[in-house]
Amino acid sequence: MITESTIRGGTKPPSLIRKFKTYKAWVKSIPLLLILVIWYIVTQLELVRPLFLPSPEAVLRSYVSLGPSLPEATWTSLSMIFTGFLIGSAIGIALSILMAYSKGFLYAFGTIFDLLRPVPVFALIPMFVLWFGIGAAPQIGLIALGCSMIMGVTTSEAVRNIPSIYIQAAYTLGADRKAVFRTIVMPNIVPHLVGAIRLAAASSFGLDVAAEFMGSQTGLGYLMIVQQQYLNTSGIFAIVILYSVLALIVDRLIAVLESRLTAWTDRNHKNSALH
Repeated sequence: MITESTIRGGTKPPSLIRKFKTYKAWVKSIPLLLILVIWYIVTQLELVRPLFLPSPEAVLRSYVSLGPSLPEATWTSLSMIFTGFLIGSAIGIALSILMAYSKGFLYAFGTIFDLLRPVPVFALIPMFVLWFGIGAAPQIGLIALGCSMIMGVTTSEAVRNIPSIYIQAAYTLGADRKAVFRTIVMPNIVPHLVGAIRLAAASSFGLDVAAEFMGSQTGLGYLMIVQQQYLNTSGIFAIVILYSVLALIVDRLIAVLESRLTAWTDRNHKNSALH
């Protein structure tokens, strides 16, 4: 089967590459189109009550009714998501690297990290409300905690999987700890961190919904609670779809950044032979 990597590696003209990309985009859109068609048919034939599955038209009408509130709510949720994601990712990566380099940090934070890692983040919501009250700070803290666990575990495993012979060879050639970190550690763990960053970014949207259930007065999660109180299923669907679209956009942006950061690796084409 012809793949994009095969076309790039050969002498095919740019027009063929564009046709292949168009074909691939159409193939990827088929499952979504099927879901939309099935959704439309099921709701038009009233095979499911609108309370449980609203029609696409009802969802579109919900966007119109929610329109005045959506910009501010979207901005509030995104600001908490990105703030918690950045703080949690930075803490998780930094602590894992420091614990790998320093036994003092390992003894000080290793046990705490191992104890918190298996605890479901959602189970801590009542404690966050009790300890920190209601507001943006505890909500951001919940998102940060969830992201830090994901990034911390991935970073720790990535550092442990670095072949020790690389580090020993660097020290033998006279490299210091900073040089080893810059030339051995970072190039080896970055490809592993990219996948974890995508997972943490996707998880931060779900954590935001849970965080806003803690008593937020604004945001997409708060709007979802209001729609639930009035049994407005179409409004809930509209907000869920909006969350999904925003998460997909963020994931695609990270994927583009990934292709640039890991262009020197073969991770983007290593599985092409399987197709």
